[in-house]
Amino acid sequence: MSKREKLRRKLRNNPTDATMEEVETLLSRFDFKLARISGSHYIYEYEQGDVWKQLIVPLHGRKVKKIYVKKVVGTIDELFPEEVEDGEEDNE
Repeated sequence: MSKREKLRRKLRNNPTDATMEEVETLLSRFDFKLARISGSHYIYEYEQGDVWKQLIVPLHGRKVKKIYVKKVVGTIDELFPEEVEDGEEDNE
């Protein structure tokens, strides 16, 4: 499993304790670019062909609020579905 997948799973499983550094790292590993900063709002954009997404991540304090971490992970899951590796299939 790659580092970006480990970070994605970490933030999905525990969105409460995410730092801005972790969120920035995850976004940059999935080719999101920091478009601009407007006050305390970090605006990230992803553009590939005809796909364009924008994420706004407010930062007040040291941690990113849980709802914004969930939005980041959800958008990444939508654009880049996780690949099931050998031996990791669900046995329900």
